[in-house]
Amino acid sequence: MRGHLIDLPAVERDEFSFRPLVSKHRIHELNLVGDDELIALLDAYPRDRLQAFTMGTDRCHRDDWHYVDASAASGKEIFTAVLRGRLWLNLLRVDLVDQRYGDAIRQLTADLQDQCKRLGLLSINFGTLLISSPNAMVYYHFDANHQALWHLRGSKRIWLYPACDERFASREIMEEIFTGTYDYDEEIPYEPDFDQHAVVYQLEPGDVVSWPQNAPHRIENLDTLNVSLSTGFVTEAADRRHLIYSANHLFRLRFGLPTVSTRETGLAASTKCLAYRMFRRAGWLPKGKGASRSYPRTLRVDPVAPLGFSAVSR
Repeated sequence: MRGHLIDLPAVERDEFSFRPLVSKHRIHELNLVGDDELIALLDAYPRDRLQAFTMGTDRCHRDDWHYVDASAASGKEIFTAVLRGRLWLNLLRVDLVDQRYGDAIRQLTADLQDQCKRLGLLSINFGTLLISSPNAMVYYHFDANHQALWHLRGSKRIWLYPACDERFASREIMEEIFTGTYDYDEEIPYEPDFDQHAVVYQLEPGDVVSWPQNAPHRIENLDTLNVSLSTGFVTEAADRRHLIYSANHLFRLRFGLPTVSTRETGLAASTKCLAYRMFRRAGWLPKGKGASRSYPRTLRVDPVAPLGFSAVSR
């Protein structure tokens, strides 16, 4: 792959992923997300890596988020269901399935390492392709990983909220998401008043939106099919925060120690990180839900159904 996929202006290079920011990229120029290309990708994509969900129309009702089984559907059937229905697809690790995405992520890694020294990017550890219906939404949540969203097709709006602020995500919930013990996926309690504190962007193809690690956010598609690439950034700072919150959770619940400081530098922080690594290496950590999470298979992809899915016959 020749040429940069992102070429940030000098004023954005130190700000990328440290404040809400929309920049420009060129991934959408690689001809990866036309109808035929997406159908071919869906046909080739392993069904055990494909997640399909549906949702309601009220941003406050996260319980309307439901898994939809796509294991028996063809690529064309899945694409048709997304195009006409109300579905959200996560194609996990698309970079391992399609070499073109793998090449793009390697180029993005090189570009960001060269241009964004402050970020300290070690690697991009996943690429998830998001294919979603017109007017679909993702509920208010935050991700344990440090991420950016590269928009490729359609139009959507994203709301970004202050990171590591207990008004918008409690410390306890953050700890549970970091440790994989949270009861939901990554959706967290939301109030409409939070929107007064959000930064809102409308994304078009060629936009990449970045934000501080762990900033809560939510997304609503406009009246178009949407395709975006979500990437996770591996940095020393991101790993340190993960360890700090995970250690606080472990030491408070298992040993009754009042480890509530989220300070990420200094002797106490380094000691907590070292202790947590030792417990992890020894296999003494409780198993998170993420590794074993299973979804009820009560809905299936149905390209002729009005919302793109129907109930599974019993």
